[in-house]
Amino acid sequence: MVINSIIKNSLSAGFILSFVLLASCSGDGGNESGTTDTIPELDSAPKHRTENAFYSIPSPIQLGQMLQRAGAGYDKKVLNPTDNGPKYSSANSKALNLGVYGADLSYSAVFNQPQEVMSYLTVSKKIAEELGITTSFSAAMMERMEKNTGNRDSLLYIISELFLSSNEALKENDQSNISVLVLAGGFVEGMYVGTQVAKTVKDNKAIYARIGEFRGSLNNLIMLVSTVNGTDGYAILEDLKNIKAIYDESAVTEEKPSVAVDTTKKVMTIGGKSNYKLSNEQIEKITTLVATIRAKIIKP
Repeated sequence: MVINSIIKNSLSAGFILSFVLLASCSGDGGNESGTTDTIPELDSAPKHRTENAFYSIPSPIQLGQMLQRAGAGYDKKVLNPTDNGPKYSSANSKALNLGVYGADLSYSAVFNQPQEVMSYLTVSKKIAEELGITTSFSAAMMERMEKNTGNRDSLLYIISELFLSSNEALKENDQSNISVLVLAGGFVEGMYVGTQVAKTVKDNKAIYARIGEFRGSLNNLIMLVSTVNGTDGYAILEDLKNIKAIYDESAVTEEKPSVAVDTTKKVMTIGGKSNYKLSNEQIEKITTLVATIRAKIIKP
């Protein structure tokens, strides 16, 4: 089907954004979104609306870095216990929780927690193998991870590479549905960790501003998940739509685009911002709803 081709061509871009190591976050001040989380267009993607929707799913690594800069500490209690890993039975629950554990792995790596990194790597490897992803979590990859547990930047790079190769393996095995659910699980876990940890930070305006910016990414994720077959796909789709309904209670204001031309480098930069502002009531509603959805996902 055409939609399957769309997903297979476009999904790697979304997965890169879910797990790739980003050098720095976009601006921490204000409820604004500018040129954040962008990727180059894939040459093979067909040229119409669905294919051109870049799936800029927020990076757990990037969010973890923002939490750290905001003064948050590492909180193991907000993560999905690794003991749950062997209890997931269906392919869809495994996929969703591979995304969850991928986000938890990234969060642990950002906060330089080598023991937790290896624990989340081990459970992710097990679930990936059960999903038929055998090449990504190779002995060589595991050895690289172990050797770099004390080097945060190298570790984050390897994690990015690991999940990108996992996505490629799923595409090659014609398991695009699984890839989409991995993205969804990682997105929900990122929101959950962000909203829970934000409550422990005195100055959390930048964190909530970033969560406000998730609105556009959520719309793209909903488009992807709507293509997933099966009851689990339908369930997470409805959950994401319920989060969207809260975001939609607030208006989005667009600033006039600006154009800058560098004649030396012969480069034109087109800028512009969308302003997203969440009220305290909306933040509370999103926090509560995300916690409920996440509890359903991680329940064995």
